[in-house]
Amino acid sequence: MLSLLTAALILILLSTAIFSQSVQQPLALDRQFQSAELHPHSRFLRTEKYVQLSEVQNLTSWHPSQNIEPLGEDESLWGHFSLINQDSLPLRFAFVIGNPTLDEVDIHILDDKGRIRTSLMMGAMRPFSARPVNHRDFVARLEMGANEKLDVYFRIADRGPLVFPIKVWRDEALIAKEQASLALIGMIGGAMLILACYYLITYVLMHSPVRFWLAMASLSFLLLFINVEGVLVQVLPPLSKYISLLNLSLVALSLFTVAKVSHSMLRGVPLYWRYASYTASYLLLLAAFVLNDYLQIIAAMGLAGATVVVQLMLAWRFTNRQDGRPNRIYAIGWSTIALAAGVKSGLYLSGVLLASYLSLYLTLLALFGVLLIALAVEAHEQAKNISRYQRQSNTINDLRRFYDLFRNSAEGLYTSTLGGKLITTNPAMCHLFGYDDEEQMLAECTSTAQFYANQLDRLSLVEELKRSGLVMGREIRGVRRDGSEFWFSISVQLRHEHDEDYLFGTIFDITERKESTMSLEYMATHDPLTGVFNRREFEKQLRATLERAKTAGAEMTLLYMDLDQFKVVNDTCGHKAGDILIKQLSQQLNQVVEGKGLLARLGGDEFGVLLEAEQASEESAYLLANKLLNVVQQFRFVWENRIFTLGISIGLVPYNQTIHSPEQLLSMADSACYMAKEQGRNQIHTYSKQDEKIQRYETELHWVSLINKALQENRFELYYQHYHPLNKISRGHHYEILIRMLGDDDSQIISPASFLPAAERYNLTAQIDRWVIEHYFKWLSRQPEHKTQLVRANINLSGNSLGDKDLRLFVLNAFEKYSVPYNKICFEITESMAIIKMDETLQFIKTFHQLGCRFALDDFGSGFSSYGYLKSLPVNYVKIDGGFVKDLLVDPVDMAMVSSIKDVAKALGMKTVAEFVESKEIMVELGKMGVDYAQGYGVARPAPLKDFTPLTSP
Repeated sequence: MLSLLTAALILILLSTAIFSQSVQQPLALDRQFQSAELHPHSRFLRTEKYVQLSEVQNLTSWHPSQNIEPLGEDESLWGHFSLINQDSLPLRFAFVIGNPTLDEVDIHILDDKGRIRTSLMMGAMRPFSARPVNHRDFVARLEMGANEKLDVYFRIADRGPLVFPIKVWRDEALIAKEQASLALIGMIGGAMLILACYYLITYVLMHSPVRFWLAMASLSFLLLFINVEGVLVQVLPPLSKYISLLNLSLVALSLFTVAKVSHSMLRGVPLYWRYASYTASYLLLLAAFVLNDYLQIIAAMGLAGATVVVQLMLAWRFTNRQDGRPNRIYAIGWSTIALAAGVKSGLYLSGVLLASYLSLYLTLLALFGVLLIALAVEAHEQAKNISRYQRQSNTINDLRRFYDLFRNSAEGLYTSTLGGKLITTNPAMCHLFGYDDEEQMLAECTSTAQFYANQLDRLSLVEELKRSGLVMGREIRGVRRDGSEFWFSISVQLRHEHDEDYLFGTIFDITERKESTMSLEYMATHDPLTGVFNRREFEKQLRATLERAKTAGAEMTLLYMDLDQFKVVNDTCGHKAGDILIKQLSQQLNQVVEGKGLLARLGGDEFGVLLEAEQASEESAYLLANKLLNVVQQFRFVWENRIFTLGISIGLVPYNQTIHSPEQLLSMADSACYMAKEQGRNQIHTYSKQDEKIQRYETELHWVSLINKALQENRFELYYQHYHPLNKISRGHHYEILIRMLGDDDSQIISPASFLPAAERYNLTAQIDRWVIEHYFKWLSRQPEHKTQLVRANINLSGNSLGDKDLRLFVLNAFEKYSVPYNKICFEITESMAIIKMDETLQFIKTFHQLGCRFALDDFGSGFSSYGYLKSLPVNYVKIDGGFVKDLLVDPVDMAMVSSIKDVAKALGMKTVAEFVESKEIMVELGKMGVDYAQGYGVARPAPLKDFTPLTSP
């Protein structure tokens, strides 16, 4: 078995040796022969770069097929084939290597005895003169005698893919084939050259960028084509060393120029797409100096393919909506070029050898794509011209419409020079200024300056035009041809044309509106009845004057005046008489103030005078106030045979550094005026911080402000204080509802003794009573258990509330709204207020007595005739004034008074309540005396209603 395996191995080795040393059969030639491809008749060998022919002949590792992978830097490819002339006559042939870009090509021709007949050293990296035949490819002549055999060895060194056709030609056939190829090359090149020249010439004539770049693209395609075909090197032999670099550079130039064509033709292509297209050509140009020939071809194909895809995408994305033909033709052209280039490059890299005429046909297909792009450019230019013509037509139509508008416009339109010379005008302008027609206006109007009533207005207008170039809606007083004045609004634009500045303006009449506006402005700043300034304008002037006083230290004084006895005229004679009185008196007051200060009507019968500068000194202001006082005293108003005299109270406030706002100044003046009234009316009072009466008045005003704020923001809080029965067991809740005010800090509780006097003085108690009823009833409705256990809740009512007819309806609605039983509420009425408003009190008590409410008379015993009025007031409880209760145990008079009040109340069927019960001893004594209820600190202190706690035995 072992001997059989050994024999088989020896047989395989022998067969391999015999095969490696075998020589392919020589290619037979005769006089009928035209051409043949030599790859099937050749064998190939890779060796070190500079191995000698003699060494190569002795090598045995020849292969019948060629490997197209690029050679290393130290490698060469050798090829060998044999030819035999079977003819009886000598014949001439040519051996052609059809790739003009190969770096080194050595050809050795040996006769049948092994002698070197010819050695040729050619290649792109060698001088073109080394070639025996002036041909774009590498050609070696073969002179063969009758029946002669030749061996041909050739060496190739190159950095690119080893793709090259090798053929042997009969001389006459090679010449005919080359003539046909050159004709086709000339036709294609000529077409490209004509295309380039045409678009370059039309660019010069039409200045269209797309034509220039298409011309450049055609030239770059032309140069690339003739360089690939080897013609450029044949025409310019010194370029043979740079043929590969030229190829890649021309491809980069082609990509750049076609990208410029695309971006010149396609509308709206974003800038980043343009940069992307240009970057591809820059990268390809860089690759020519960095990469080897093989990688250069790969880079060229990749970047060119990416560029084609981008251009097709852009052609689809940025199609002209009006005419999409240019983009479609452009896309077809690119597709055709991409198809031809892709097929040719793909076959080349795959090692597939194309016949030269097929390669030229693919080039012809690419040329067709270029022509399609040229056609797309023409279509683009045509569409562009149509669009331009349409715009021109639209412009002409717009000009016609503008001319019609200019002629028929309701506004005055004109053109003039900056110096004032009138150039054009329209009928509306003529009518506005009183001219019959444009001819008359242009003839008589020497300068537009005569349109202005005040020449300063025109100078100001021209200065602003020089600064900004445009003035809009300036209102100016103008002059017509007949000299009459009117108001017009002008809008003007300054333009520089034909080396001169022109004004283009529109004017329209605003006289009616201006007069109306002036009237509105007057009405906005003046009192419609008296004609003097109104409060709004007075406060505006006061604010400005105060700012000047604070910043510049100027003097100012404010007079605040309030008429006395004016209400008498209004009430006895009616408001019409009052209006006439105010109008007559204000005219006399204004005669005194005019030229010295500003007089304004601040209210119905209130006036203010604002003084500044030298008139604002305290002496001058006082003298002026005295004159106003005298004017009013001497004034007599006659109405229906009745004569009325008036008085006036004046508050005077000089400015000082402590005054910070107009509101503060008016408040001080009002306080001074109030003091003048308090001191007897018809006099002048100067404001002083040291005046105790003013201090008290301002304090009251401060409380009024706090009360209003508390009402608006619900800054009151309900308190309660228990009642304790003295002669029976306590069942359920019985207490009085009290009120407290919250300070700015919610933890600050303000006693009613602080704010109720001001509330009573300024008639705010009725609003407080409403707040108490509303909020207590609302709280009670949310506490159903508490409401069930409630025996009675006492609520205080002021005298103003009793006189308020609306309050009665408000209370009735509150009972119904919150479902509060009437019998659980007792209203407390102060004795002094009940006596003053007896009728209103009785009416109120009667209304709610019938519904079940109870009433208590508060602070009883403080009046001089309390017992006499007690019989007239149908109340249920009498609250003994605390002044008699607190010293009950030490003052026998107080003891007697309490006992007396108790006896009278019992006789009238009323229960008694003692206030200010501060100790158990007093409570015990009151119980012995027969008083029904006790209220005070000895029973329970007031506490917030929200924290209600039932009463425990004291």
